[in-house]
Amino acid sequence: MKQTKKIHQICAWFLILMVGILQGCDRTTKETEKVAEASLYQEQEEEGLSWETAAHTPFGKYPEPVACTVGRKSNGYTLEQALQDDVWTYQRFLADFLNIEFTNAFDVQSEEDFQQKVSMAIVSGDIPDIMTVNGQQLLRLYESGQIADLTEAYENCASDHIKEIYDSYGGACLDAATFDERLMALPTTEMSHGPGVLWLRKDWMEKLNLPAPETMEDIEQILRRFIQEDPGGNGPGKTIGLVCSPEIAGDSGGLYMLNSVFTLYGAFPKQWMEQEDGSVAYGSIQPEMKNALAEVAKLYQEGLLDQQFLLRTEEDCQELLAEGISGAFFGNYWSSEVLPECLLKNPEADWTPYIVPKDENGYITMFEGNPNSSYIVVRKGYSHPEVAIKMASVQFDYVQDVEPEFKNQLNRDGMLLNMHIGYDDSFARSGATLDQALRGEIQVDELNATHKSNFQKITAYLQALEEGETPSPWDWQQYKSYIEAYQLYMETPIKRVTPVFVRETDIMRKYWPALEEMEQEMMLRIVTGEAPLEDFDIFVEEWLDAGGDLVTGEVNRLHTQDNRPDSRRMVLAVCLLSDSYHSMNSKHKKGRYIKCMKIQCVSYFFYIYWRTFPFYNKITEKQMNSLNEDDDEFKGQVQLYL
Repeated sequence: MKQTKKIHQICAWFLILMVGILQGCDRTTKETEKVAEASLYQEQEEEGLSWETAAHTPFGKYPEPVACTVGRKSNGYTLEQALQDDVWTYQRFLADFLNIEFTNAFDVQSEEDFQQKVSMAIVSGDIPDIMTVNGQQLLRLYESGQIADLTEAYENCASDHIKEIYDSYGGACLDAATFDERLMALPTTEMSHGPGVLWLRKDWMEKLNLPAPETMEDIEQILRRFIQEDPGGNGPGKTIGLVCSPEIAGDSGGLYMLNSVFTLYGAFPKQWMEQEDGSVAYGSIQPEMKNALAEVAKLYQEGLLDQQFLLRTEEDCQELLAEGISGAFFGNYWSSEVLPECLLKNPEADWTPYIVPKDENGYITMFEGNPNSSYIVVRKGYSHPEVAIKMASVQFDYVQDVEPEFKNQLNRDGMLLNMHIGYDDSFARSGATLDQALRGEIQVDELNATHKSNFQKITAYLQALEEGETPSPWDWQQYKSYIEAYQLYMETPIKRVTPVFVRETDIMRKYWPALEEMEQEMMLRIVTGEAPLEDFDIFVEEWLDAGGDLVTGEVNRLHTQDNRPDSRRMVLAVCLLSDSYHSMNSKHKKGRYIKCMKIQCVSYFFYIYWRTFPFYNKITEKQMNSLNEDDDEFKGQVQLYL
């Protein structure tokens, strides 16, 4: 490991030397860019200052209508209906505010239809000016040269607030949409869901004189007492234990999932985790998973876990809570949103959040989710690529301060950009803001529309309690999430773990569906007792042989590639050295020439080393032989990585 670090340090110094050499070449490029920029400004001045302002500011209005086609998913509410009903939808508002006239290239209501339309557009090469794609589609569009470079558009037209939001992810979001240092899409964001939260019926706990849980043993005791003593009055044998999703674990924001139980044992199911040696390993095949599965299997065998969880849909789980059949489930801070129906049927129900189970040191471990899963792309050749960035600035900055009633109108037909942009730590920010507002440290008129709406519901909840009235379930929901869960969040020591996220490749697409199915089957069989715990070791071997080993190598290759200098730049640097210093043929430059030739030799050495021994990314001959013999095209793609 020390030797590896030394090699990295030497290569870093080498690249610093290359910067100075490349500057001379870069000057020519910058001068060319200045000429082009001057020409652009001249054209804009001829058209009028407002064209320049519109193209270089987040909220600048175009002097004349700008046409734009979009591919979108909506609820079917048309612009004609909006005009007839005098409703300010996003389509109508953006036409008035920015002078952009939108036409739907396609407008569908279901996700399945939307993905079909997007795929057809990509294959035909005729994509709308703006549309939403996933990571796989983004890669295909970039490789086929169908999408516009948004680097300058983002710098010019993303508002300061939008840039601040993306910065909260430490570069992870924008990096996922960046190819060769150019921003090729605007990524959606997935805020941190925070640690897992166990929601319990506190009124049941008080009936049974049960203290607040801290450890896994405490949770087991509460579940056991709930089932045996029936504090909800359901009747003998009718109260069930912990509500659970058939997925069991793996989604950082997964409702009814047991992530917190797995992380207690150091297991990170369905996540790619960086190891101490710098390699990346799949969490579901690590030894820690075995202990976590043993714990969950014990819960099931003792009847503390819903015995019918294999068959439950999300709606089924919610009904168990609403009917008072269960008094426990895992979720996140926002999971109170599934409980208002329960309060309507059982006004006495007192659901309370707990951030547990904690380890022996009082910590709870959580893993972060993928910060982005979809992207906004712009068709290459579209004359106003900045439109996408301006739309995002309006939707996720400007209109955040409008009155809630007007914002509801805007959402009548859904957003033109099917995406979300929000802070990574949105929950903590919102909780802190609302807490300060309750304390009088922030004036209500200083709150944005969303915070103001939440604040009104929270104060209405507190006022109802003070007056001895039954609060609205939806007011209760806001208080439980943004005040009670937030305070727990601030008080609890949390270990945050960030998995490795890489772009999907052809190798992954080929093997991953079958590997996921193997994993899910293994988890369910062991938890329900259909297979012994020892079968986990057999699963690991079969998973690797079925393509998991190959996928792991590919993930490591991509991760290593993302965390080292671009080899193409190293080739360019070596070529520039050769071109520059072979021209030094005069006697007074001989000494300098010899020194530079030494640098060039060292450069060649490190480049060859870098390409020959990329850390943990070799695809072995055994893995190549495991491919189908008749799949020559796929083998050819794999061979490129050897």
